[in-house]
Amino acid sequence: MSPVNWKPLAENLASILEGSDDLVSPHWKQAFEEVPRHVFVPRYFQNHGGVPTRWKPLDAADGGDWLNPIYTNATLVTRLDPETAKSADGLLTGVPTSSSTQPSLTARMLEVLDVQPGDRVLDGGTGTGYQTALIAHRLESADQLVTADIDPDVTSEALLTLEGIGITPNVLTVDVSDWTWPPESFDKVIITCALPRITETLRSAVAPGGRLVANLFPPLSGGLAVLDRMPDGSLEGRFQAGGGSFMAARTAAPVPPPPLASGPVDAQGESRVPVTAFDSYHFTFLLASALPGVVLQYGTDDEGHTMRRLVMPDGAWAEGIFVGGQTQFRETGERGIWDTVEGWWGWFVDHDMPNWDRFGLTVTDAEHRLWYETPEGLSWRLPV
Repeated sequence: MSPVNWKPLAENLASILEGSDDLVSPHWKQAFEEVPRHVFVPRYFQNHGGVPTRWKPLDAADGGDWLNPIYTNATLVTRLDPETAKSADGLLTGVPTSSSTQPSLTARMLEVLDVQPGDRVLDGGTGTGYQTALIAHRLESADQLVTADIDPDVTSEALLTLEGIGITPNVLTVDVSDWTWPPESFDKVIITCALPRITETLRSAVAPGGRLVANLFPPLSGGLAVLDRMPDGSLEGRFQAGGGSFMAARTAAPVPPPPLASGPVDAQGESRVPVTAFDSYHFTFLLASALPGVVLQYGTDDEGHTMRRLVMPDGAWAEGIFVGGQTQFRETGERGIWDTVEGWWGWFVDHDMPNWDRFGLTVTDAEHRLWYETPEGLSWRLPV
């Protein structure tokens, strides 16, 4: 199939997304039908498995092998970290740093963002520019659309692609979470990189009556928050039932590699947390909210027993060792990481293992408060 024969593929993708209820609005369906995704992914990397993961680069020279997957409900890795990318048997290894988001997730986020013609929109995390183009289609003009990404290579390539199909938003190369945005400058804000917290500059950038949509608490959390600007200036809303996760936001400062667990064992004992606890995205969402930046590692101990280890950004760690139906834990430091695990697991079980959408978030200039069921009900002030 010729790479230019994309329209039937785009229409089919839009129909699939409509059939799965990810697309419900005619205007968004039309955008997915009329915005060509393939021009934004002239090259991507196909997962060929292995440890470490091996990637096969595909471009237009590969014809249908390149084109057809673009118009499926799939995330496409578009960049590998040049510091880690290496050749391996004709393929590449490396850590993905940018992608074209799974269309169903893009559709769900755009639906809840509720963009209206005339809105001022901030698209944080430009990536390939495909989502930017979808938003511009809905706005019917790119004059009030700002898209931002920290990577100059990403923004320059996206700008050229957008201009090539007649879309001219304001493209900025900045850290979207740290840039000083004018207060109340956007009616809608959508962030497609995972944020540890909503920064004050982002909170204050949302205009009265506006809305912000973002994935929070990386790297463990799949919580997708939809937050509305309240009369008192706070942001408040629920997490979406379907969830959604993104690569963690990159910052202006170099990001250190994940820490190694370090330090002597300071506490150990028996635990009632089963290994299956760590398979629950809803439980790990709660852990991620309470333990900022925590990383979950999978493995076995020296005797081959199943192990789950939680490592904090400073190297403090706690781990559970699972033998039969018994759990033993050990940890380092005085942080009480495993106490947090125990506490949240007990609460989670006692409340029938609630989904993301049973929780909400209120963000003020002073705090982030996670709440259960209603803002006036049970809530927890989150650590910075």
